[in-house]
Amino acid sequence: LMKKPLVISILLAIAPLSFAATHNLDGRTLTVDELWAISAPGEKVAVTPEGWARIKASYKAPIDAATDGRDIYGLTVNYGALKDQKVAGASVEAEPNRSASIKFNERQMRIQAAGLEPYFDDRISKMAMVIRLNQMAAGYTGMSEAAAKAFQEYINNDVCPLIPSRGSEGANDLSMATHIGLALMGEWDVSYQGKRVPAAQVRKELKLQPYHPFGMDGISILSNSNVAEAQSIAAVKKAEHYLALSPVVIASSLEALNGNVSPYLWHTVETKGWPQGHEAAEAVLANLKGSYLWKKDAKRYLQDPLSFRSAGYILAAAMEELNQTKGLLNTAINHTTDNPIVNTEAKNDRWYSNAEVLDEMRAGKPTVYVNSCSNFDNTQLALQMESLTKALGQVMHISAWRTTQLVDDHRTGLPTYLVAKENKGGDGFANIAQSMSGLYADGMALTNSVIGYGVPTSIGIEETFSNLNATADRLSKMADVGYEIYAYEVLHTTQAMDMRKQEGKQMGQGTAKLLDGYRKVVPFVTKDRIFTPDINNGLKFLKSYQVPANN
Repeated sequence: LMKKPLVISILLAIAPLSFAATHNLDGRTLTVDELWAISAPGEKVAVTPEGWARIKASYKAPIDAATDGRDIYGLTVNYGALKDQKVAGASVEAEPNRSASIKFNERQMRIQAAGLEPYFDDRISKMAMVIRLNQMAAGYTGMSEAAAKAFQEYINNDVCPLIPSRGSEGANDLSMATHIGLALMGEWDVSYQGKRVPAAQVRKELKLQPYHPFGMDGISILSNSNVAEAQSIAAVKKAEHYLALSPVVIASSLEALNGNVSPYLWHTVETKGWPQGHEAAEAVLANLKGSYLWKKDAKRYLQDPLSFRSAGYILAAAMEELNQTKGLLNTAINHTTDNPIVNTEAKNDRWYSNAEVLDEMRAGKPTVYVNSCSNFDNTQLALQMESLTKALGQVMHISAWRTTQLVDDHRTGLPTYLVAKENKGGDGFANIAQSMSGLYADGMALTNSVIGYGVPTSIGIEETFSNLNATADRLSKMADVGYEIYAYEVLHTTQAMDMRKQEGKQMGQGTAKLLDGYRKVVPFVTKDRIFTPDINNGLKFLKSYQVPANN
């Protein structure tokens, strides 16, 4: 009896899906945005001729090195503390070595599979496979053409191996990526056409040739950070939409407050000079075209609370962290987290290139190397992910504080707790901030660092940690809390905006669009009522809100 898999849900529809396309992978130019597009159902991939050439050359390098008598980690010798144990002879492609290599690889797939449910969303699974295929095309993995074709078949048929979401220290994802290999072998389950199905059944249905991991296929399939990278990209795309939504939310709060636009003006921001400052400020102001805030008002305060005045700079900081994170991920998916690495296009003009120790690392040609390394160290990316999480925490923080200001009649000039004039004797939004405060605490707890924690494994050989998966999970959760806090803020801003309209004031083009859309799911509060449906409907609305491209 096959059960439907549990999934970690991620934001699937930031923008409407276009017609399915085929994307070319060359190992050099894949981007986070293109990878996210590929992860949608129906999207296909093809490897460029240059990519196939690198795959062939990369596969040959460790085979040649073994033929020369070198011990190659994961090819001729075992892993970790068992690295002195032979698993195949020098002529790896010849029998009985070939069969021994396949038997070793298949055994490693099984014994490393020890993760915990729930399983990742299909899009994360698909992205993990695309990243691996693209890194094969980069020429750094040593994997076979058969492996590349097996990955491509699953990607192009939307066959998504079930990957446990818990059980990795964010380095080589052993307990996660292993399940991709098992599914390729037909020994695990996949998500296919919306159902959990045995991989063997799907392979038979699609008439796929049997796949047996040979040579470097085994270690290259199970020992990499592709799942963590895919998880990071899903979290980053969620954070990206949250930040893209932020300018219109900030603008709506300014209108709710009768705030001052001066902190966002170009000549003000220019005096600060920080990255993304103008972009963030202009995005806020773009939503206020036609707004009453551009008219003089003797009742308007000269200076607003800092949660309003600083919102542009704090948003700019988060936008810059987002750019930095996407840049690192763009680099990661076009390189590799393998150990050992293969490089068939290595520089040979370094001051140390003629040192005799390098002769032990070359595989035939002077520019072909098979090297031991720690490419699965993800410290830099994990640090950046945490930095983005903290930046989102600041955006969330000032949203919560703005919300508390909007119920103060001394700040807004509107009734206390935004009680509508029709709501005689009502309490309005008197106490719902307590609920928001609990969510705020959840978010701030996510700003604590998790990198560096771990238990040494492989009898003490592997004793450094980055916990990239954990940082990705926390970023995703922080974005979720950010949306939740926005659901409270927008409940308040739209109430105040409608009150301003009753006074004859005009809202901006962008904020009016937000208000009109929101009112279709959350009505104006004319009488005290249960707010739980409003908060949850508002949350769904904000998560799916289509942010204009020029916003």
